[in-house]
Amino acid sequence: MSARRLIAYTHGRDDPAARFRLCQYVPRFESAGWSGSHRPNRPERPWASPVAVPALRWLHQRAGVALRRLNRGLDIAAAAGHDVAFVSRDLLEGRTDYEAALLRRNPRVVFDFDDAIHLGSKSAHFAWICERAAWVTAGNESLARAARRHTDRVSVVATAVDTGAYPPPPPASREGPLRIGWLGSDRSIRETLYRHAPMFAELQRALGFELVVVTRPRREPPDPRLAIRHIEWSPSAETRIAQWCDIGIMPLVDDEFQRGKCGCKLLQYMAAGLPVVASPVGINASLVTSDRGFLATHRDDWGAAFARLADPERRRALGASGRRFVEREYSLDVWFPRLLDVVVAVGRGTRPADDRGAATAPAVRATAGS
Repeated sequence: MSARRLIAYTHGRDDPAARFRLCQYVPRFESAGWSGSHRPNRPERPWASPVAVPALRWLHQRAGVALRRLNRGLDIAAAAGHDVAFVSRDLLEGRTDYEAALLRRNPRVVFDFDDAIHLGSKSAHFAWICERAAWVTAGNESLARAARRHTDRVSVVATAVDTGAYPPPPPASREGPLRIGWLGSDRSIRETLYRHAPMFAELQRALGFELVVVTRPRREPPDPRLAIRHIEWSPSAETRIAQWCDIGIMPLVDDEFQRGKCGCKLLQYMAAGLPVVASPVGINASLVTSDRGFLATHRDDWGAAFARLADPERRRALGASGRRFVEREYSLDVWFPRLLDVVVAVGRGTRPADDRGAATAPAVRATAGS
């Protein structure tokens, strides 16, 4: 019997949605009898021309856009030979004509999303694809509720972490200041961590901690008082977060978009055996409990949490508890069967065995709001 075929469309190769929602599952799909074809945008999104001369940069940028559109057309044409097409967020530029072309080639489309893309300029595109996709997979229950306004074909597939890829933290025998770490993308750092830069600058002056930022490219904080140690992000660097940090943080702004995040940073920190401190926004409020870290709203909350985590033994205990939690609730072993169930059912033209989304998931997932 020949392998069933899955074609998957993402914005890029290394963006978080591609890595956590698709690529880490590829070996498991292969073991389950599926062959895969990953089709990121080429050039990836976002992409900026490196040419220095303005006029030439404009031409180079336009050429890149044209090439990306051409490649997307070729990618869509290839869908006809596959059992299922997996679409991460959108195919290109939020234009439904690309998805319409894909659906004509292959109606067995799984639309996957892990951010509040139903808000703002892409709301009409989001509604359109939800109504027409064979199935929708959402990163948490909050996002699934948004999709259910347009279709009943929705399942929650949480953003999971390959815990085996994260080595535990080294023994706490070093000297030096407490190292507080943040891990994420260029866009995320501007919208989350750096929105709190004045507060962290004040805390850094009072407590003397080192703020370690793992991202790419380097972005200087908007408050010049805040000192950072920058670690260049790479797929291997993020799994070694415990090599550079003692605590992982996830500050958010309490708005509708950030309430839809899936908590991936927190899961990565916990997988690496780090205690966490986070804003009680969206999913964070259910992921962070007293045996894994602290929730912090105001400056004094953050300062008190950092002070309590100055104790290496407390960090070790909370970090170990967090890692056990991720292994139990957010590992690939837990969530791949749910994703595979959806893909197999769509390929067969049936509903998944469990199509009730979060209703049957453990309570922590049902209440969860990256």
